[in-house]
Amino acid sequence: MGDVKDQTAGKRQPTVTPCLCAALRQASRAVTRIYDAELRETGLRTTQHALLKLLGRAGEVRQSDLGEMASLDDTTLTRGLRPLVKGGWVTIRPGSDRREKLVAITEAGKEKVEEVRAAWLRAQERMRRALPDGTWKLLFEALPEVAKAASKAMSGDAS
Repeated sequence: MGDVKDQTAGKRQPTVTPCLCAALRQASRAVTRIYDAELRETGLRTTQHALLKLLGRAGEVRQSDLGEMASLDDTTLTRGLRPLVKGGWVTIRPGSDRREKLVAITEAGKEKVEEVRAAWLRAQERMRRALPDGTWKLLFEALPEVAKAASKAMSGDAS
């Protein structure tokens, strides 16, 4: 049977967990390392790139809506947006209500997304090649359902 101390190629393998949350977070961190490695020279982290791409698709949105779209809490979103604003890739302006903030990608942000495209595609291909046959497609089918189910469960409508 597999011992936690078993090693393959001199590296410890991830420990299997019966906790869905822990398993998803563990997988997410491992995948993020690959994307961050490819994006490193672009000056963006995977999380920042994802926000830029989301804003590119969504257009100007309320910050709270962006947080919901990205499944990020307010603090994490604010922290993620800070370097994007500083880089000139995102603007945040007041909305009609004092409490409301509107977030939009800038032309420089759109250019940054295009600049990062080749690195992002390399990361995508690395993951596609690393996964067993069929897993890539299965993940893209299953993960949106997991996110929807979690949102539904959070709202108390888990039926």
